[in-house]
Amino acid sequence: MQRLLEDILAEEILTGHVREGSEVLIDVDEERKPKVLVTEPERVLLPQGAE
Repeated sequence: MQRLLEDILAEEILTGHVREGSEVLIDVDEERKPKVLVTEPERVLLPQGAE
């Protein structure tokens, strides 16, 4: 089970679907196949000149 999850997560990271700060949920669908749900982090806009 652990190897399956590692492989799925690694594939998502390598394809760019998971980035730094993303939240990842791995679930199974109706056919009992794993699926990955990725939530992107919220972007905070800073005023011009602020760092």
